[in-house]
Amino acid sequence: PIVRIGLVIEHFLAFDWDYNNMGLHRFITVFLSSLLVRLIFFFGTSALQPINILEERRFKWNIVSRCATGGKGDDPDATAPTRRDALAVAATVLLPYTAPASAASIPDEQTYIQRFPTLFDPIIGRSRRRTIRTPLGSGVWALEQSLALGPLETPLRCVVVRLRDGSLWVHAPLAPTEEFFAMVEACGDREGRVTHVVVPSYALEHKVFAGDALQRWPKAQLWTSPGQFSFPIRRVSDKTVWGRNVDGVLGTSDRDSTSNQPPWTDEIQYETLAAGTFNIGGVPTTFYETAFFHVPSRSLIVTDAVCRIPVDPPPLNDVDRLLLVSKRSTADPAPLDTQEARTIGWEKTALLVSYFFPEHEEIDPTAPLGTVTWTPGWHDNFKSLSNRLLVPPVVRTLLYANDPGEVQNWVDRVSKRWDFVRIIPAHYEAPITAGPDDLRLAFRFLEDETMDAFPKKDLERGLKPIADLVLRKPRI
Repeated sequence: PIVRIGLVIEHFLAFDWDYNNMGLHRFITVFLSSLLVRLIFFFGTSALQPINILEERRFKWNIVSRCATGGKGDDPDATAPTRRDALAVAATVLLPYTAPASAASIPDEQTYIQRFPTLFDPIIGRSRRRTIRTPLGSGVWALEQSLALGPLETPLRCVVVRLRDGSLWVHAPLAPTEEFFAMVEACGDREGRVTHVVVPSYALEHKVFAGDALQRWPKAQLWTSPGQFSFPIRRVSDKTVWGRNVDGVLGTSDRDSTSNQPPWTDEIQYETLAAGTFNIGGVPTTFYETAFFHVPSRSLIVTDAVCRIPVDPPPLNDVDRLLLVSKRSTADPAPLDTQEARTIGWEKTALLVSYFFPEHEEIDPTAPLGTVTWTPGWHDNFKSLSNRLLVPPVVRTLLYANDPGEVQNWVDRVSKRWDFVRIIPAHYEAPITAGPDDLRLAFRFLEDETMDAFPKKDLERGLKPIADLVLRKPRI
Protein backbone atom coordinates (compact mmCIF):
# COMPACT_ATOMS: atom_id res chain seq x y z
CA PRO A 1 0.00 0.00 0.00
CA ILE A 2 2.84 2.43 0.76
CA VAL A 3 4.31 1.86 -2.67
CA ARG A 4 0.94 2.33 -4.35
CA ILE A 5 0.36 5.59 -2.48
CA GLY A 6 3.81 6.75 -3.56
CA LEU A 7 3.09 6.01 -7.19
CA VAL A 8 -0.21 7.87 -6.99
CA ILE A 9 1.65 10.87 -5.57
CA GLU A 10 4.24 10.61 -8.33
CA HIS A 11 1.61 10.59 -11.07
CA PHE A 12 -0.14 13.41 -9.22
CA LEU A 13 2.90 15.63 -9.72
CA ALA A 14 3.85 14.34 -13.15
CA PHE A 15 0.81 15.87 -14.85
CA ASP A 16 -0.77 19.30 -14.90
CA TRP A 17 -2.45 20.33 -11.64
CA ASP A 18 -3.78 23.52 -10.17
CA TYR A 19 -1.18 23.99 -7.45
CA ASN A 20 -2.52 27.44 -6.56
CA ASN A 21 -5.65 25.88 -5.05
CA MET A 22 -3.60 23.59 -2.84
CA GLY A 23 -2.84 24.47 0.79
CA LEU A 24 0.79 25.03 1.69
CA HIS A 25 1.08 22.09 4.10
CA ARG A 26 -0.59 19.77 1.60
CA PHE A 27 1.67 20.94 -1.21
CA ILE A 28 4.86 20.50 0.83
CA THR A 29 3.77 17.02 1.91
CA VAL A 30 2.96 15.98 -1.64
CA PHE A 31 6.12 17.52 -3.07
CA LEU A 32 8.53 15.97 -0.56
CA SER A 33 6.76 12.62 -0.81
CA SER A 34 7.09 12.75 -4.58
CA LEU A 35 10.76 13.64 -4.31
CA LEU A 36 11.37 10.60 -2.11
CA VAL A 37 9.41 8.40 -4.50
CA ARG A 38 11.56 9.63 -7.38
CA LEU A 39 14.75 8.78 -5.51
CA ILE A 40 13.47 5.25 -4.92
CA PHE A 41 11.67 4.53 -8.19
CA PHE A 42 13.31 6.77 -10.76
CA PHE A 43 16.80 5.59 -9.93
CA GLY A 44 15.74 2.08 -8.95
CA THR A 45 15.74 0.73 -5.43
CA SER A 46 19.54 1.01 -5.40
CA ALA A 47 19.31 4.79 -5.29
CA LEU A 48 19.54 4.95 -1.51
CA GLN A 49 21.74 1.93 -0.82
CA PRO A 50 25.08 0.48 -2.03
CA ILE A 51 24.82 -0.20 -5.74
CA ASN A 52 27.49 -2.86 -5.97
CA ILE A 53 25.33 -5.51 -4.26
CA LEU A 54 23.41 -6.40 -7.38
CA GLU A 55 21.71 -9.55 -6.16
CA GLU A 56 20.51 -7.82 -2.99
CA ARG A 57 19.15 -4.97 -5.10
CA ARG A 58 17.31 -7.40 -7.39
CA PHE A 59 15.84 -9.21 -4.39
CA LYS A 60 14.59 -6.00 -2.78
CA TRP A 61 13.18 -4.65 -6.02
CA ASN A 62 11.31 -7.90 -6.55
CA ILE A 63 9.76 -7.57 -3.11
CA VAL A 64 8.79 -3.96 -3.84
CA SER A 65 7.20 -4.93 -7.15
CA ARG A 66 5.34 -7.77 -5.45
CA CYS A 67 4.10 -5.38 -2.76
CA ALA A 68 2.99 -2.94 -5.45
CA THR A 69 1.15 -5.50 -7.53
CA GLY A 70 0.00 -7.86 -4.80
CA GLY A 71 1.60 -10.64 -6.85
CA LYS A 72 4.91 -12.40 -7.32
CA GLY A 73 6.92 -9.78 -9.20
CA ASP A 74 9.31 -11.21 -11.78
CA ASP A 75 9.93 -14.45 -9.91
CA PRO A 76 7.36 -17.17 -10.72
CA ASP A 77 8.51 -19.27 -7.76
CA ALA A 78 8.26 -16.46 -5.23
CA THR A 79 5.82 -16.52 -2.36
CA ALA A 80 3.54 -13.63 -1.57
CA PRO A 81 5.34 -10.81 0.27
CA THR A 82 5.01 -10.70 4.02
CA ARG A 83 4.80 -7.67 6.28
CA ARG A 84 8.37 -8.42 7.37
CA ASP A 85 9.48 -8.29 3.70
CA ALA A 86 7.87 -4.90 3.24
CA LEU A 87 9.35 -3.49 6.44
CA ALA A 88 12.80 -4.78 5.53
CA VAL A 89 12.65 -3.06 2.15
CA ALA A 90 11.30 0.17 3.64
CA ALA A 91 14.13 0.22 6.17
CA THR A 92 16.83 -0.29 3.55
CA VAL A 93 15.59 2.01 0.81
CA LEU A 94 15.19 4.90 3.24
CA LEU A 95 18.79 4.67 4.40
CA PRO A 96 21.22 7.23 2.96
CA TYR A 97 23.14 6.09 -0.12
CA THR A 98 26.59 4.77 0.78
CA ALA A 99 29.19 4.40 -1.91
CA PRO A 100 30.97 1.05 -1.93
CA ALA A 101 33.97 1.12 0.38
CA SER A 102 35.43 -1.23 2.93
CA ALA A 103 35.90 0.00 6.47
CA ALA A 104 39.64 -0.46 6.12
CA SER A 105 39.75 1.85 3.08
CA ILE A 106 38.17 4.82 4.88
CA PRO A 107 40.83 6.96 6.58
CA ASP A 108 39.88 7.96 10.13
CA GLU A 109 40.64 11.58 9.28
CA GLN A 110 37.75 11.58 6.77
CA THR A 111 35.02 10.50 9.22
CA TYR A 112 32.73 12.76 11.25
CA ILE A 113 29.43 12.79 13.10
CA GLN A 114 26.40 14.71 11.79
CA ARG A 115 24.89 16.04 15.01
CA PHE A 116 21.77 17.71 13.62
CA PRO A 117 19.32 16.12 11.17
CA THR A 118 19.48 17.46 7.61
CA LEU A 119 18.08 16.50 4.21
CA PHE A 120 21.50 15.60 2.85
CA ASP A 121 23.72 12.59 3.51
CA PRO A 122 23.98 11.15 6.13
CA ILE A 123 20.85 12.86 7.53
CA ILE A 124 22.27 12.23 11.01
CA GLY A 125 25.02 10.11 12.53
CA ARG A 126 28.45 8.96 11.41
CA SER A 127 29.63 9.47 7.85
CA ARG A 128 32.71 10.36 5.83
CA ARG A 129 33.78 13.07 3.45
CA ARG A 130 37.01 13.61 1.62
CA THR A 131 38.39 17.16 1.52
CA ILE A 132 40.61 18.76 -1.10
CA ARG A 133 42.35 22.13 -0.77
CA THR A 134 43.18 24.49 -3.63
CA PRO A 135 45.44 27.53 -3.14
CA LEU A 136 44.04 30.60 -4.88
CA GLY A 137 46.99 32.93 -4.20
CA SER A 138 47.30 36.05 -2.05
CA GLY A 139 46.51 34.15 1.15
CA VAL A 140 43.24 32.58 -0.05
CA TRP A 141 42.36 28.89 -0.19
CA ALA A 142 39.28 26.95 -1.29
CA LEU A 143 38.45 23.75 0.59
CA GLU A 144 35.92 21.40 -0.99
CA GLN A 145 33.80 18.45 0.04
CA SER A 146 30.75 16.90 -1.62
CA LEU A 147 27.13 17.44 -0.65
CA ALA A 148 24.99 14.37 -1.39
CA LEU A 149 21.27 13.64 -1.49
CA GLY A 150 20.73 10.03 -2.48
CA PRO A 151 22.63 9.49 -5.74
CA LEU A 152 22.92 13.24 -6.43
CA GLU A 153 26.18 14.91 -5.45
CA THR A 154 27.52 18.44 -5.93
CA PRO A 155 30.57 20.36 -4.64
CA LEU A 156 30.38 22.33 -1.40
CA ARG A 157 33.07 24.92 -0.65
CA CYS A 158 34.62 26.73 2.31
CA VAL A 159 36.92 29.73 1.78
CA VAL A 160 39.87 30.38 4.10
CA VAL A 161 41.69 33.71 4.19
CA ARG A 162 44.95 34.36 6.01
CA LEU A 163 44.79 37.78 7.61
CA ARG A 164 47.77 40.12 7.93
CA ASP A 165 48.55 38.91 11.45
CA GLY A 166 48.80 35.30 10.23
CA SER A 167 45.52 34.16 11.75
CA LEU A 168 42.68 32.66 9.72
CA TRP A 169 39.20 33.76 8.64
CA VAL A 170 36.99 30.74 7.83
CA HIS A 171 33.88 31.17 5.67
CA ALA A 172 31.15 28.47 5.91
CA PRO A 173 32.99 25.58 7.60
CA LEU A 174 32.61 22.11 6.10
CA ALA A 175 32.00 18.70 7.71
CA PRO A 176 34.21 18.45 10.80
CA THR A 177 36.68 15.78 9.75
CA GLU A 178 40.23 15.78 11.05
CA GLU A 179 41.37 16.12 7.44
CA PHE A 180 39.35 19.32 7.00
CA PHE A 181 40.55 20.86 10.26
CA ALA A 182 44.21 20.05 9.50
CA MET A 183 43.96 21.55 6.00
CA VAL A 184 42.47 24.76 7.39
CA GLU A 185 45.10 25.12 10.10
CA ALA A 186 47.91 24.54 7.60
CA CYS A 187 46.87 27.78 5.86
CA GLY A 188 47.85 29.95 8.82
CA ASP A 189 50.92 30.66 10.90
CA ARG A 190 52.79 28.00 12.82
CA GLU A 191 50.04 27.78 15.40
CA GLY A 192 47.27 27.50 12.81
CA ARG A 193 45.22 30.12 14.64
CA VAL A 194 41.62 30.48 13.51
CA THR A 195 40.37 33.79 14.86
CA HIS A 196 37.10 34.23 12.94
CA VAL A 197 34.37 31.83 11.79
CA VAL A 198 31.78 33.32 9.43
CA VAL A 199 28.26 32.01 8.73
CA PRO A 200 27.32 33.83 5.51
CA SER A 201 23.77 32.63 4.89
CA TYR A 202 20.53 31.22 6.29
CA ALA A 203 21.06 28.00 4.26
CA LEU A 204 21.53 24.94 6.44
CA GLU A 205 24.40 23.33 4.54
CA HIS A 206 26.52 26.46 5.01
CA LYS A 207 26.03 26.77 8.77
CA VAL A 208 25.28 23.33 10.20
CA PHE A 209 28.96 22.65 10.97
CA ALA A 210 29.79 26.03 12.52
CA GLY A 211 29.28 24.66 16.04
CA ASP A 212 31.76 21.86 15.38
CA ALA A 213 34.26 24.39 14.03
CA LEU A 214 33.92 26.48 17.19
CA GLN A 215 34.55 23.43 19.33
CA ARG A 216 37.80 22.93 17.44
CA TRP A 217 38.69 26.64 17.58
CA PRO A 218 37.12 27.89 20.84
CA LYS A 219 38.97 31.23 20.76
CA ALA A 220 37.56 32.16 17.35
CA GLN A 221 34.90 34.84 17.08
CA LEU A 222 31.61 33.90 15.42
CA TRP A 223 30.08 36.29 12.86
CA THR A 224 26.77 35.53 11.18
CA SER A 225 24.66 37.06 8.48
CA PRO A 226 21.44 38.58 9.85
CA GLY A 227 18.14 36.74 10.11
CA GLN A 228 19.36 33.38 11.39
CA PHE A 229 16.31 31.33 12.40
CA SER A 230 15.25 27.86 13.44
CA PHE A 231 12.22 25.92 12.25
CA PRO A 232 9.84 24.44 13.28
CA ILE A 233 10.96 25.33 16.82
CA ARG A 234 11.58 29.05 17.23
CA ARG A 235 13.54 30.89 19.91
CA VAL A 236 16.29 28.30 20.14
CA SER A 237 19.26 29.68 22.08
CA ASP A 238 22.58 30.48 20.43
CA LYS A 239 24.22 27.99 22.77
CA THR A 240 22.00 25.23 21.40
CA VAL A 241 22.64 26.17 17.77
CA TRP A 242 26.28 27.24 17.82
CA GLY A 243 27.48 25.93 21.19
CA ARG A 244 28.11 29.51 22.37
CA ASN A 245 26.94 33.08 21.92
CA VAL A 246 27.35 34.90 18.62
CA ASP A 247 30.06 37.58 18.75
CA GLY A 248 28.47 39.74 16.09
CA VAL A 249 25.70 39.89 13.50
CA LEU A 250 26.77 41.44 10.20
CA GLY A 251 24.79 44.47 9.09
CA THR A 252 23.79 45.68 5.65
CA SER A 253 27.38 46.73 4.92
CA ASP A 254 30.71 47.20 6.65
CA ARG A 255 30.10 50.89 5.92
CA ASP A 256 27.08 50.84 8.24
CA SER A 257 28.06 52.89 11.30
CA THR A 258 25.08 51.60 13.30
CA SER A 259 26.38 48.01 13.33
CA ASN A 260 29.06 46.46 15.50
CA GLN A 261 31.68 45.93 12.82
CA PRO A 262 34.23 43.08 12.84
CA PRO A 263 37.94 43.89 13.22
CA TRP A 264 38.80 42.49 9.76
CA THR A 265 36.90 44.94 7.54
CA ASP A 266 40.08 46.72 6.42
CA GLU A 267 40.99 43.45 4.66
CA ILE A 268 37.58 41.87 3.99
CA GLN A 269 34.61 44.12 3.25
CA TYR A 270 31.00 42.96 2.97
CA GLU A 271 27.57 43.76 1.55
CA THR A 272 24.45 41.87 2.68
CA LEU A 273 21.57 40.89 0.39
CA ALA A 274 18.01 40.61 1.70
CA ALA A 275 16.95 37.91 -0.75
CA GLY A 276 13.25 37.93 0.06
CA THR A 277 10.72 37.67 2.89
CA PHE A 278 8.58 34.56 3.25
CA ASN A 279 5.95 33.28 5.63
CA ILE A 280 7.67 30.47 7.55
CA GLY A 281 5.34 28.82 10.03
CA GLY A 282 3.23 31.96 10.20
CA VAL A 283 6.22 34.24 10.86
CA PRO A 284 7.53 36.67 8.17
CA THR A 285 11.15 35.59 7.67
CA THR A 286 13.76 37.32 5.53
CA PHE A 287 16.49 35.24 3.90
CA TYR A 288 19.90 36.94 3.90
CA GLU A 289 23.21 36.24 2.21
CA THR A 290 26.35 38.24 2.87
CA ALA A 291 28.94 38.67 0.11
CA PHE A 292 32.57 39.49 0.93
CA PHE A 293 35.37 41.24 -0.93
CA HIS A 294 38.94 40.25 -0.08
CA VAL A 295 40.85 43.43 -0.87
CA PRO A 296 44.40 42.02 -1.42
CA SER A 297 43.30 39.33 -3.91
CA ARG A 298 40.32 41.28 -5.37
CA SER A 299 38.13 38.21 -4.78
CA LEU A 300 34.35 38.31 -4.43
CA ILE A 301 33.26 35.53 -2.06
CA VAL A 302 29.60 34.50 -2.33
CA THR A 303 27.48 31.58 -1.16
CA ASP A 304 24.51 30.86 -3.44
CA ALA A 305 24.11 34.11 -5.40
CA VAL A 306 25.92 32.96 -8.54
CA CYS A 307 27.74 29.88 -9.78
CA ARG A 308 29.23 28.23 -12.86
CA ILE A 309 28.33 24.60 -13.49
CA PRO A 310 31.36 22.82 -14.96
CA VAL A 311 31.20 20.74 -18.12
CA ASP A 312 33.22 17.90 -16.60
CA PRO A 313 32.40 15.99 -13.39
CA PRO A 314 33.87 17.58 -10.24
CA PRO A 315 36.88 15.67 -8.84
CA LEU A 316 35.14 14.57 -5.63
CA ASN A 317 31.97 13.18 -7.22
CA ASP A 318 31.59 9.47 -6.52
CA VAL A 319 31.95 7.33 -9.65
CA ASP A 320 29.21 4.86 -8.68
CA ARG A 321 26.72 7.68 -8.18
CA LEU A 322 27.60 9.14 -11.58
CA LEU A 323 27.21 5.79 -13.32
CA LEU A 324 23.87 5.17 -11.64
CA VAL A 325 22.45 8.51 -12.79
CA SER A 326 23.96 8.13 -16.27
CA LYS A 327 21.64 5.29 -17.31
CA ARG A 328 19.21 6.07 -20.12
CA SER A 329 16.54 4.06 -18.33
CA THR A 330 16.28 2.83 -14.77
CA ALA A 331 15.58 -0.59 -16.29
CA ASP A 332 19.01 -0.64 -17.95
CA PRO A 333 21.97 -2.50 -16.40
CA ALA A 334 24.76 -0.49 -14.83
CA PRO A 335 27.03 0.93 -17.56
CA LEU A 336 30.74 0.33 -17.88
CA ASP A 337 32.94 2.85 -16.12
CA THR A 338 34.02 5.16 -18.93
CA GLN A 339 34.67 8.89 -19.05
CA GLU A 340 31.66 9.28 -21.32
CA ALA A 341 29.37 7.54 -18.82
CA ARG A 342 30.73 9.68 -15.97
CA THR A 343 30.14 12.85 -17.97
CA ILE A 344 26.58 11.81 -18.83
CA GLY A 345 25.96 11.10 -15.16
CA TRP A 346 27.25 14.52 -14.21
CA GLU A 347 25.14 16.32 -16.81
CA LYS A 348 21.98 14.60 -15.61
CA THR A 349 22.93 15.25 -11.99
CA ALA A 350 23.25 18.96 -12.70
CA LEU A 351 19.82 19.02 -14.37
CA LEU A 352 18.18 17.17 -11.48
CA VAL A 353 19.77 19.39 -8.84
CA SER A 354 18.95 22.56 -10.78
CA TYR A 355 15.35 21.83 -11.79
CA PHE A 356 14.24 18.96 -9.49
CA PHE A 357 12.08 17.40 -12.26
CA PRO A 358 13.77 18.28 -15.58
CA GLU A 359 12.02 18.17 -18.94
CA HIS A 360 13.49 14.99 -20.41
CA GLU A 361 13.16 12.68 -17.41
CA GLU A 362 9.94 10.80 -18.16
CA ILE A 363 7.88 7.95 -16.79
CA ASP A 364 8.02 5.17 -19.39
CA PRO A 365 4.49 3.75 -19.83
CA THR A 366 5.78 0.90 -22.02
CA ALA A 367 8.25 -0.41 -19.43
CA PRO A 368 7.80 -2.16 -16.07
CA LEU A 369 6.20 -0.22 -13.24
CA GLY A 370 8.36 2.59 -11.90
CA THR A 371 10.66 2.79 -14.93
CA VAL A 372 11.92 6.21 -15.97
CA THR A 373 13.69 7.04 -19.22
CA TRP A 374 15.68 10.07 -20.32
CA THR A 375 14.39 11.24 -23.70
CA PRO A 376 16.48 13.07 -26.34
CA GLY A 377 17.18 16.73 -25.66
CA TRP A 378 18.54 16.64 -22.13
CA HIS A 379 22.13 17.23 -23.30
CA ASP A 380 21.14 20.46 -25.08
CA ASN A 381 19.41 21.63 -21.90
CA PHE A 382 22.58 20.95 -19.92
CA LYS A 383 24.68 22.91 -22.43
CA SER A 384 22.40 25.93 -21.98
CA LEU A 385 22.92 25.70 -18.22
CA SER A 386 26.64 25.00 -17.93
CA ASN A 387 29.97 26.77 -18.38
CA ARG A 388 28.70 30.30 -17.74
CA LEU A 389 28.17 32.60 -14.79
CA LEU A 390 24.53 32.43 -13.73
CA VAL A 391 22.14 32.66 -10.83
CA PRO A 392 21.15 29.06 -9.99
CA PRO A 393 17.60 28.24 -11.14
CA VAL A 394 16.40 27.42 -7.60
CA VAL A 395 17.72 30.71 -6.20
CA ARG A 396 16.48 32.80 -9.11
CA THR A 397 13.01 31.24 -9.28
CA LEU A 398 12.19 30.76 -5.60
CA LEU A 399 14.12 33.54 -3.82
CA TYR A 400 15.06 36.46 -6.03
CA ALA A 401 11.63 36.69 -7.66
CA ASN A 402 10.22 37.67 -4.26
CA ASP A 403 11.82 41.12 -4.17
CA PRO A 404 13.73 41.78 -7.41
CA GLY A 405 14.17 45.45 -6.57
CA GLU A 406 16.14 44.66 -3.41
CA VAL A 407 18.24 42.11 -5.30
CA GLN A 408 19.02 44.72 -7.97
CA ASN A 409 20.02 47.16 -5.24
CA TRP A 410 22.51 44.62 -3.89
CA VAL A 411 23.91 43.90 -7.37
CA ASP A 412 24.42 47.63 -7.92
CA ARG A 413 26.17 48.06 -4.57
CA VAL A 414 28.53 45.15 -5.16
CA SER A 415 29.34 45.89 -8.81
CA LYS A 416 29.89 49.63 -8.28
CA ARG A 417 31.88 49.39 -5.06
CA TRP A 418 34.30 46.54 -5.75
CA ASP A 419 36.62 46.03 -8.73
CA PHE A 420 36.87 42.27 -8.28
CA VAL A 421 38.59 40.04 -10.85
CA ARG A 422 37.26 36.66 -9.72
CA ILE A 423 34.32 35.14 -7.89
CA ILE A 424 34.50 32.28 -5.40
CA PRO A 425 31.05 30.71 -4.88
CA ALA A 426 30.19 27.96 -2.39
CA HIS A 427 28.94 25.55 -5.08
CA TYR A 428 30.16 24.09 -8.36
CA GLU A 429 33.25 25.63 -10.01
CA ALA A 430 35.76 28.06 -8.47
CA PRO A 431 37.46 30.39 -8.89
CA ILE A 432 35.54 32.02 -11.72
CA THR A 433 37.33 34.71 -13.68
CA ALA A 434 34.72 37.49 -13.68
CA GLY A 435 34.31 41.17 -12.91
CA PRO A 436 31.52 43.63 -12.11
CA ASP A 437 30.19 43.67 -15.69
CA ASP A 438 29.90 39.88 -15.67
CA LEU A 439 27.96 39.98 -12.41
CA ARG A 440 25.52 42.55 -13.78
CA LEU A 441 25.06 40.43 -16.89
CA ALA A 442 24.18 37.37 -14.79
CA PHE A 443 21.40 39.40 -13.11
CA ARG A 444 19.98 41.02 -16.25
CA PHE A 445 16.78 38.98 -15.81
CA LEU A 446 15.84 41.36 -12.97
CA GLU A 447 15.06 44.02 -15.54
CA ASP A 448 13.32 41.64 -17.94
CA GLU A 449 12.47 38.10 -16.83
CA THR A 450 12.36 36.91 -20.45
CA MET A 451 16.08 37.60 -20.79
CA ASP A 452 18.37 34.64 -20.23
CA ALA A 453 15.32 32.46 -19.49
CA PHE A 454 15.68 28.82 -18.54
CA PRO A 455 13.92 26.18 -20.68
CA LYS A 456 10.21 26.45 -19.91
CA LYS A 457 9.60 22.73 -19.61
CA ASP A 458 12.55 22.28 -17.24
CA LEU A 459 10.84 24.67 -14.83
CA GLU A 460 7.19 23.76 -15.07
CA ARG A 461 7.14 20.49 -13.11
CA GLY A 462 9.13 21.46 -10.04
CA LEU A 463 10.32 25.04 -9.62
CA LYS A 464 7.44 26.91 -11.24
CA PRO A 465 4.59 25.37 -9.20
CA ILE A 466 6.57 25.92 -6.01
CA ALA A 467 7.30 29.51 -7.02
CA ASP A 468 3.65 30.10 -7.90
CA LEU A 469 2.70 28.95 -4.42
CA VAL A 470 5.50 30.62 -2.45
CA LEU A 471 5.31 33.94 -4.30
CA ARG A 472 1.52 34.13 -4.44
CA LYS A 473 0.33 37.39 -2.94
CA PRO A 474 -2.07 37.11 0.00
CA ARG A 475 -5.72 37.73 -0.82
CA ILE A 476 -7.23 40.98 0.41
